[in-house]
Amino acid sequence: MIRALPFVIILISLGAWSAALRAQSVTTGTLQLRNGQPSTISLTVPGTGVTPYTLILPPGIGESGQALTIQTVTGTSATLSWSNTNFWGLQGSDITLGGTAANQQFLGTKNAQDLVVAANSTEALRIVGVAGPTQGWIGLGTSTPSAPIDLARTVMLSNTGQSTELRFAEPSASGTNYTAFKAAAQAGDVTYTLPDQAPASNGMVLSATTTGTMSWRSALADVPRGLYAPTAGNHVHTITIGQDVPTGAIPIVSVVNAAGTTIAISVTAIDTTADTFTVETSSPLAATERIAWMVLSPM
Repeated sequence: MIRALPFVIILISLGAWSAALRAQSVTTGTLQLRNGQPSTISLTVPGTGVTPYTLILPPGIGESGQALTIQTVTGTSATLSWSNTNFWGLQGSDITLGGTAANQQFLGTKNAQDLVVAANSTEALRIVGVAGPTQGWIGLGTSTPSAPIDLARTVMLSNTGQSTELRFAEPSASGTNYTAFKAAAQAGDVTYTLPDQAPASNGMVLSATTTGTMSWRSALADVPRGLYAPTAGNHVHTITIGQDVPTGAIPIVSVVNAAGTTIAISVTAIDTTADTFTVETSSPLAATERIAWMVLSPM
């Protein structure tokens, strides 16, 4: 950037205005300018590595605070123009009012081009500037965001004491409430992998393996249950569950019998070693009758 110097050079010859002024020295290549004061201001050409070039000044005077900048370059000629010096400084800039309206300041582009922030020449963030439905969308780790904020990286919600939350606001017309998720104090990292498809029917629940892989299952899918075929004439029946029965398990039983009769049934014993439980009915059961059962695990 070349700043305007506080002096004017007027060249006068007897015949006409001079078209050019040339200063040449075999030692310094310096042009010294001085008015009535004893001190001078000098313009000096570098001692080595110089290639010829021409600077073309603006046709008119600039405004207060403007600076000379190179507008265009053609061959070895550069055309200078006056431009505002409202540049963002590397250590911050003082602004009067942030915004994109008249007399406001902002950091960004003024034409239909994306704003790209990079580190070590590698793009880290992009704000889409091309006019269209995606204008203003932000991509981190991607140059083609597919949503208003597209993060193509792992996201960490850190904290300085209390767990931070991931919040989802309710519709603004309904109020300002939100639903949030946050982590508890943990002994190790936990990763949940969501199912690869929507549930097949209403009422299904998310179930997870010990590695955190989740799937949709029926709410009673893991509940031991069955229909027991009794020995005809018996009123005491031992039912084998077929899997581990934890302490505190709750058997639920009912007799499936012909209409018009009522048979009471009760659980009289639970064997967590043999994984069985015993029931008694108020009357001996027929071979065609059944005992429906399920075992609920303790909470």
